[in-house]
Amino acid sequence: MTRALVFSLLNTDNDVMAKVKVKTKKKIPEQSLGKKIVKVLVNYFTTQFILMIIVGFAAWGILVWFKVQYAILLAILIAILSVIPHFGMALGSITAAIVAIFDKVVFVNNAPAIVEGILLLLALFVLNKIVDFLLAPIFLGAANKVNPLIIFFAVILGTLTFGLVGAILAVPVTLVAITVWQHFYK
Repeated sequence: MTRALVFSLLNTDNDVMAKVKVKTKKKIPEQSLGKKIVKVLVNYFTTQFILMIIVGFAAWGILVWFKVQYAILLAILIAILSVIPHFGMALGSITAAIVAIFDKVVFVNNAPAIVEGILLLLALFVLNKIVDFLLAPIFLGAANKVNPLIIFFAVILGTLTFGLVGAILAVPVTLVAITVWQHFYK
């Protein structure tokens, strides 16, 4: 009987064997949309934290170079506020410049305190623009496999349409929208 079964399997088309192979293939379950969204948001917040650390150390270096008192506290403030695109670091920078004006430490010989405050504000402004227009789009885009220009324009569009709240929520909303789009149309 076994010979007859083997003979019949060998003589028939390979349909039976193909069906057996299809049935026994390991199926990889597709990741749910919720898990994809959580993954994207975790990547976003992790990248934001890394950017906060970079901004904090860079701001601390600038503040120490300008010999500003309370440099570490001001750097932490600037780092925390850097989460708000465009506006956050500006608020922290203005605070640091005010402290620099009133701390009576001379950085530039024979220069009035207001000049030192303006120079500090200028240095922190350059840091702000480097972070907002270069580092943040590159880091956030690389972490979530999104073109940095999409991140850049999302922040600008969010800021123009919804102001401060739009600036804060622009990137996470864009990343979630891209994830939903890819889940249903890929």
